[in-house]
Amino acid sequence: MQEEAEPVKILAEVESELAKRLDEARRSAERRIADAEQEARHILTEADAQVRQMGDASKARVAEESGKYAKEARVRAETEARQIREQAERNIDRAVDYVFSEVLP
Repeated sequence: MQEEAEPVKILAEVESELAKRLDEARRSAERRIADAEQEARHILTEADAQVRQMGDASKARVAEESGKYAKEARVRAETEARQIREQAERNIDRAVDYVFSEVLP
């Protein structure tokens, strides 16, 4: 009867060893999944930070460019106004002369 129990005992030991290995494999897989999830959260956090930095940099660049264009537009407007004023000043003398020539004999 001892000989019949031996294969059963061996089978039970093999089954126990397989159960231990399966449990270790399950725990290892759970650790890997947890590590992967943590890494994914880290990557997402870094990506969010980079997106915010890029957005801030873009806003700053847009503000800088807008300021530059506004300054250029102001300079052009001032230049055009000065030219119009100079042209009007030159024409005032001729306009006064014309008015006097029409009014006075």
